[in-house]
Amino acid sequence: MKKLVKAAVVGIGAAAMTFTLAQPASANSFSASVGDGTVSYNDGTDSFCAQAYNTEGARWVQVTLVPISRSGPSPSWRDNNNYYGHSGSTCRSLATAYEDTHYRADIKSYWGERGTVVTHSSRYFYS
Repeated sequence: MKKLVKAAVVGIGAAAMTFTLAQPASANSFSASVGDGTVSYNDGTDSFCAQAYNTEGARWVQVTLVPISRSGPSPSWRDNNNYYGHSGSTCRSLATAYEDTHYRADIKSYWGERGTVVTHSSRYFYS
């Protein structure tokens, strides 16, 4: 009986490991605060957005997307807040990227009252 249980456990473990390793890299949607605004990726629309908060004077959020696992679009842009006359978010499309391309988002932000540019931790995701 012990051999049968041991064989069953080993078989189930091997099957689970095969299933886990066979799964493709999955895309992920997210939204995150970056101090002076927000960044978000919507996998359903393949769009990456940045929005500077519309409070307390001049603010902006700058994003540079860098494909890591293969070639693909690598847009760079800055979203200014309503102080600069722009109150909405600014988005860029990754629709032409290969599915499940691994990306790094380099993010910087600025707030006029602080008077400095802040470099935030990079965000990693799959398109």
